[in-house]
Amino acid sequence: MMNYSETFDTKLITCFLFLDLSKTFDCCDHEILVDKLYHYGIRGVSHKLFSNFLHNRMQCTKIGEFKSSYKRISCGVPQGSVISPLLFLIYVNDTTKASSFHTTLFSDDINLHMSNSSFNVLQTTVNLELCKIDHWLRAKKLSLNYNKTNFILLTSRKHNPSSLKVIIYNHNISPEDNLKYLGALLDNKSSWKPHVQNAQTQLSRACGILSKHYTTLPVLKVVYNSLVHPYLNYSILNWGRASNATIQPLIKLQNKAIKINNPINSGSLEEHFQHLNILCLPKLYSFSVGEFMHSYYSKLLLNHFDEYFVALSSIHYHSTRLATSKNLCVPRVNSSSGKCSIKFIGPKVWSPIPDDIKFSTTFTFKWKLKKHLLHEKNSQL
Repeated sequence: MMNYSETFDTKLITCFLFLDLSKTFDCCDHEILVDKLYHYGIRGVSHKLFSNFLHNRMQCTKIGEFKSSYKRISCGVPQGSVISPLLFLIYVNDTTKASSFHTTLFSDDINLHMSNSSFNVLQTTVNLELCKIDHWLRAKKLSLNYNKTNFILLTSRKHNPSSLKVIIYNHNISPEDNLKYLGALLDNKSSWKPHVQNAQTQLSRACGILSKHYTTLPVLKVVYNSLVHPYLNYSILNWGRASNATIQPLIKLQNKAIKINNPINSGSLEEHFQHLNILCLPKLYSFSVGEFMHSYYSKLLLNHFDEYFVALSSIHYHSTRLATSKNLCVPRVNSSSGKCSIKFIGPKVWSPIPDDIKFSTTFTFKWKLKKHLLHEKNSQL
């Protein structure tokens, strides 16, 4: 999703495709899967164990007192088994090699995206590469649900999304203004308004529940962490970069929830947050960015991020405090959208964090950073 928010600054046209596979876990061919396991080095007794796990399984259908005869299962991984999701991922993991798309896999959710400065070149390339994807899926005996496969066209130029003709195996793929992907609502303006509006609805309901039931502070905190915090925290690294006008309704609702939770009527709103040990939304976003940056330095991110940032020490030849404090160079951006990218925000959030927190282990970094942010002066409440 990082590239999703950075497209406008690069002035490229980007097509995001969201593939919907039909009955994916039931369509894994046993022979193909067993051969892939062997190719990846699972051999001997281990290979025989997996082979026996998949082969010679029987199943029947029972409705009331009636039961069909048993039939042998020739494909599919057993659902409900702990190992089955891993076997499925092994089955589809070479999707990334099937085309020149940038491919993101999460279980049976496949996201493809491609960018180009030319609309015509993008359309031609997308359709050619989709043919490769379609051939790969057919070779793996997987099928697409064409009616549920959609795409989003992301561009800063005046292009009508419907003018991009995307075709897979003679099926026209329809463009969408917004789509739900892994629980986040993406939109073709990269504004995150649909996602924030959905969270706003959930927080309004939560505030209504909190205001109608008076109980002890510990119970109210449990309710807050169950009904409010998940909607504020989930995917905040992405939608947290939305404009202040977009996010302001969530800030107001969180403040309302905090006031309901806190029996202390006196004191500032900032003191209420500190008393409850809860981060306000702007600080929660800073916490998420800081956590991301610490993971970057700890080499815990995907290889895609290995050279994502430029260390200040690599361009600053003098041994100053800024150059030796794990600080990063803030890149130049061409638009306001570029200022919302993690590549721009990350170094700016990371730089003022004290060195004793930056150099902490992963185990202690989170609570140190949260404590630091809680007592940091905040003017956005």
